[in-house]
Amino acid sequence: MFAKLANFIEKYSKVIIALWIVALVCSVPFILKSDEVLEYDLTQMSGLDSESTDGQKLIDTEFSNSVDLSEILVIKYNSADELKQAKALFAEFSNLLHAKYGDDVKAAYYGEYGKVNPAESGISMIAIEAADNISISKETGNIRDVVSEANANVAKTFNSSTLTTYVTGNSAINYDTEISSNKDIAKIDPLSIALIFILLGLFFCALVTAIMPPAVVGMAFGVALTGLYGIGCIMGVFYITKVLILVTMLGAGCDYSLFIISRYRDELKHGADHSTALKTSVQWAGESVFTSGLSVIIGFGALSICSFSMVRSLGIVLALGIVIALVAALTFTPALINLIGEKVFWPANINKYNKIDRGESTGIYATICKLSKKYFAWVAHVTRKYAAAIVVVGIVLMAPMVYIFATSDDSADMISIMPDSESIDGLNTIMGEADGGMIMPTYIVLELNDSIVDKAGMIELSPGKKVPYLIWKDGALATTVHTIMKISQELEAKYKYATDDDGNKVNGIVSTISGANSWKILYQKIASEIGTTPTPSMVNHALVKMLPSAVSGPIDMLLSTPIGEGIKLYDVPYSEEVATGTGITVENIIDGILNVSTGIISDNGKYVKMMVITSEKPMSDNTMAFIKDVREDFHGEGGYDDKYDSIFASTYVGGTSAIMEDVSNIVMQQFDVIRTVVIIALIVLLFLILGSYLTPIRSMLTIVCSIMTTVGLTHFVFGTMMDVPVLWLVPIVLFVVLLGLGMDYDIFLTTRIRENVLRGMDNHDAIEDAVRQAGPVTSLCSLIMGGTFLTMLLTNSSMLQEFGFALGFGILIEGLLMVGFMVPALMHLMGDWSWKGPKFLNKNRAE
Repeated sequence: MFAKLANFIEKYSKVIIALWIVALVCSVPFILKSDEVLEYDLTQMSGLDSESTDGQKLIDTEFSNSVDLSEILVIKYNSADELKQAKALFAEFSNLLHAKYGDDVKAAYYGEYGKVNPAESGISMIAIEAADNISISKETGNIRDVVSEANANVAKTFNSSTLTTYVTGNSAINYDTEISSNKDIAKIDPLSIALIFILLGLFFCALVTAIMPPAVVGMAFGVALTGLYGIGCIMGVFYITKVLILVTMLGAGCDYSLFIISRYRDELKHGADHSTALKTSVQWAGESVFTSGLSVIIGFGALSICSFSMVRSLGIVLALGIVIALVAALTFTPALINLIGEKVFWPANINKYNKIDRGESTGIYATICKLSKKYFAWVAHVTRKYAAAIVVVGIVLMAPMVYIFATSDDSADMISIMPDSESIDGLNTIMGEADGGMIMPTYIVLELNDSIVDKAGMIELSPGKKVPYLIWKDGALATTVHTIMKISQELEAKYKYATDDDGNKVNGIVSTISGANSWKILYQKIASEIGTTPTPSMVNHALVKMLPSAVSGPIDMLLSTPIGEGIKLYDVPYSEEVATGTGITVENIIDGILNVSTGIISDNGKYVKMMVITSEKPMSDNTMAFIKDVREDFHGEGGYDDKYDSIFASTYVGGTSAIMEDVSNIVMQQFDVIRTVVIIALIVLLFLILGSYLTPIRSMLTIVCSIMTTVGLTHFVFGTMMDVPVLWLVPIVLFVVLLGLGMDYDIFLTTRIRENVLRGMDNHDAIEDAVRQAGPVTSLCSLIMGGTFLTMLLTNSSMLQEFGFALGFGILIEGLLMVGFMVPALMHLMGDWSWKGPKFLNKNRAE
């Protein structure tokens, strides 16, 4: 097959190059639009069928009054005067928002929160909500401009400095992640290309050869972005996919081109003419490159089995990128070589390379070549003479990292590994003054057997002032509502955190749990606890002080409403009518604020949303543990589902943290299948290519050892030394990428050994010769691939740094150590067993 490909390329080189250029030109419109299909919120990607997503669907469809906390303005204040300034800033910000967006974007005051006394110091929180036709995430930059303008205006009015503000929340985090990702790509692009250029230049001492592979890959990458855009239009593509496809194609594509160019040079050095050298390089190096590329495509393609769109699209896009890089390396690269011939090595030439090999040349490049030749001759010698010792030492060195791999837990904490930004600073400020879970609450959605609402609506309390009201169905208050309140109190008592003398949170995880609430039940409870004969004013004031800031403000304003000379609603019991003849009582109004305005009860009254505010940030290890515990409280044997089955039809634990918990669990379960498929497919591929029973298994064992060692090293560096959680995605991506790309170097060496054996060499001599001949190329390839991944360490995102570290060091461990030492040592120990296989696959093997 590859002999025919070589003939085709030699005959139609100009046509091949022209077709690639046309493909690149046609890709330009899609290259420019590729960022439009990238997703930055993992929890919003499709393909997940779980309890949390079912609960989220109910929240989206049944609760029209839900408070949207995806974008929040946080205002920091340090005194009572600054609190007044913060409230003025809210008013000015609201006015400027309306001037810019009309009713499409609104601001709602969410209260004041403070670690000790919110009246003296703390934060004001304002929820920013947008209409369906506005993407609040994409407007984050503009909203921050409005905040800055409002802050400056109010500071002039107060004759003071501007207040510290943050626009945060899930949407703002996604916006900042997008901006940071684009900056990171702009940073690592030139660094990766420069690294490749330097390494190729040092290896070949040739300018053209240093330029050609990255140029070929750059063209292939442009074409691949067209595929990324098309796939993104169908299922959405997570933003790290674009970063990974860039560095993956740069590394793999340059490796493939380099292997063909290097083999072409070797054939010319051995005396072959241009045509013979080109055909031989395409036939033998092309077979190795094709086998390597196919193994990578199998690894990436297996991810498409996953139901979660983030993983599925990642696998499809990366596999497509390797396909395009592989085709470019097998067609464009040899076609270009055919047209320019030995000029590919300009300003060097074959005569110069031969002089260096004969020791007749001096200079830096000659010295590097001499040292390289000596090093790989030494490697070939020691791996033959000390094969058993090398294997034992390798196992001993890997053992500690394999132990860490086996005993370390991965994390679902996406927030901790996000890039530094205003939104993350805002989240940290919220955690310092209030509760991290406020911006991404956990929700427990209760599906009821019967509706609990008789009537709900708006009533005009005074001219121009409308407030919500709620009237319960007969019997609902004493049964369903009372039960929900009881569950909220039980869960809060079980999980609520305590505070020490300095106001620091200790022990528990929950700050507040708010479900369906009845002012009447709360009123009667407080009245009974006061002890003396309580007046309505005493009870009402005590209740307002107990309520969360988000609802205490509106209720305080309501109860401050005068209903007669010197009398306010504060002074009357819950059963007092707010307006003569309406039949609407204080209880009905406050129940409307507590349940309707906050989106706690659905529009039809058949669903109740319990909102849980955790003290820690969303997706922290403790928050995720709480998700598991509270699910057990509801769904476990003897849990609330069983205990109150006459009230609840179904219950769902949802919210961002719960979705991420389900994502990680489901993907990890499916990954067991993916891993099995990849391993079996690669063993079958290598069996068919190499015609051996044992060598494919040996290849798989060595690459798996590299993966376990690298995962353990990543946990040690990030988890132990840097105290940064290792994301659960990292081992998954590392396994697939390293099983594919890392296998390249094993295949490059093993196929060269097989070629030597087929030409009649003894197995041990074939291994030594392959190490000397292919060792420099495989080492250079691993340096190129590993180096491109390691450039991700310079990004602003801990997640990208983890990927870069794991993939970079994984490639280097596999290419320089495993393939450099362990593989030849093991093949020496295996002897001729390396090539035992069925006769029909070895019919061309030399006797």
